[in-house]
Amino acid sequence: MSEKITFYVQSLLAGVLIGCGDIVYVVCENKIVGSFLFSLGLISILIKGYPLYTGRIGYVEGVKDFYKPVGGMLPMVLTNFAGIAITCLLANGTRLDLSSVDAMVQTKISQSWLSAAVLSWGCGVMMYLAVNGWRKTQNPILVIMPIMFFILCGFEHCIANFGYFWMWIGREGFAHIGERIVDLPCGFCTNLLIMIAGNALGSLTFSKI
Repeated sequence: MSEKITFYVQSLLAGVLIGCGDIVYVVCENKIVGSFLFSLGLISILIKGYPLYTGRIGYVEGVKDFYKPVGGMLPMVLTNFAGIAITCLLANGTRLDLSSVDAMVQTKISQSWLSAAVLSWGCGVMMYLAVNGWRKTQNPILVIMPIMFFILCGFEHCIANFGYFWMWIGREGFAHIGERIVDLPCGFCTNLLIMIAGNALGSLTFSKI
């Protein structure tokens, strides 16, 4: 398999793993337990070495790192989005109770741009601490703690949120996906872009200083 194909397949699978984290968090009534189990997704990504935007953005060296066809941040985040969207959308075809995602998505869509910026910055900080802790020690506790921290605080992770959005979009059945997309408020796209930037800034703040 070529390097380019490997990169895109692994980026897609990274999105799938975060999507599995989304699912367990939504179906788990105890959110402390749910946040703990969510961390398995990132630990698996780190063990496998899969490319995840929020795990690698803190290590970029320059603008060129955003656009490279292999290892670039833009193709990475788009492929992560594809993996998690497929995973979370298909979850609606199962017997799982995903009803709690409705309130989550409404909160994320309706918040102010300042709230989205601050909370996504905080998530970026926690993601950098998790990845950096793993790189230096390979101690899973140093991954689990920052992940639980950002989830329980309500910090905004752009990849995970994209999964929650697609889980919500498919809640009324696959036949209504088009209608749900059309009905998305403008705040969806605005806040998602803010979260992508906020996650980057949070991670870069502690990786570069």
